[in-house]
Amino acid sequence: MPDLAAAEAAMKRATSVVSSAQTAISRLREEQVALDTRISVLSSAAIEEELALNTEQLQDAETRRDQILFEVAVYQRLDWALKAAQDRSRENYVAAVHQELMPLLRMIWPDAEPVIDADSGLITSLTRRDVQEEFDVLSGGTQEQISLLVRLAFAKILAADGRAAPVVLDDAIVYTDDDRIDQMFNALTRQAEDLQIIVFSCRQRAFRALGGETLTIAPVKEGM
Repeated sequence: MPDLAAAEAAMKRATSVVSSAQTAISRLREEQVALDTRISVLSSAAIEEELALNTEQLQDAETRRDQILFEVAVYQRLDWALKAAQDRSRENYVAAVHQELMPLLRMIWPDAEPVIDADSGLITSLTRRDVQEEFDVLSGGTQEQISLLVRLAFAKILAADGRAAPVVLDDAIVYTDDDRIDQMFNALTRQAEDLQIIVFSCRQRAFRALGGETLTIAPVKEGM
């Protein structure tokens, strides 16, 4: 795909050249008027030759101007096409994140509706019980839970695109209360059907209800 910035730079350069050509055309037309006047007064062959030369230069300048105008139109079309493609890509990206994230959010907040930033793919606000709250003002536990759900959604999208990667959580959801943590465990279990999720935690009792395969680090025996 052509580079948008390069296309915009080329279009700007071409516009500048058109402006210069227009200035040259205006100057040559003024010179033509002056030469016509001199021809009518002097009827000199030299003046007629100079007039013919300036007329030819004028025609060349107009031809070049038309070519540059065509180039400008092409760059403008390319700029529009690149921006439209970029907008469509962002819309598809946000739609994919929203589609994968919604079932996870609804497991925690049944009426939740997120606002997702098109550039970062992150949630900027969350509507619950018809009240919209900016992400920055949400509680630490809620922010932590949303961030984890977004990671799970991204992992699912990558897996669907053939770029599967394990999700590694190191002492995650530390600010989540006991009632909410069960719902988060359900979300983890749901995504674990298609993803490898590795959870590191020193809270063995809290994470006992998560299920899955529990691994421990055994001390090395002396002499081994």
